[in-house]
Amino acid sequence: MRILRNGRFALLASSLPAPAASAGVGLVQGAGTISPGQGAGPTSQSITFSGSLTGTGVVGTTPVVIADSCTFNGASTPTGDNVAVGVGNVSGSCTGSLAIAAQLTYVRIGAIVAIAGNAQVNGSGGTANAAAGACLFLTTQTPPITNYQVVCATAAVAV
Repeated sequence: MRILRNGRFALLASSLPAPAASAGVGLVQGAGTISPGQGAGPTSQSITFSGSLTGTGVVGTTPVVIADSCTFNGASTPTGDNVAVGVGNVSGSCTGSLAIAAQLTYVRIGAIVAIAGNAQVNGSGGTANAAAGACLFLTTQTPPITNYQVVCATAAVAV
């Protein structure tokens, strides 16, 4: 706290602490289901995912090693997914060393998936929450594809 003076006036000023920021990078890997299944034509799909997140980060000024279990659910947009392309939204959480909640949009072209959206780390509800990643979508099935594996490099920040 300090007193600022200007001639005959004085102002009592204080600075509030900045909110604690969280940031991290990691590798997400796991498997999921697609229903009713990706085929040649676009069809609305329901998506599940279970896997793990491993990485490093910082919460405030404390370094953390991230070792979380993750579960996400979502759906393709009304235009639907097919074997060649897909667009949709998923939401879910990762728990373990950190509590992470995320709402993500995905865009897939073939086996390459980009994800982006909002993330909250340990309950952060600030105005600058973001998560993004690049993923590899893998399956051994011929259409209709109802099971998949995914590996993603991810980054997130929450203020």
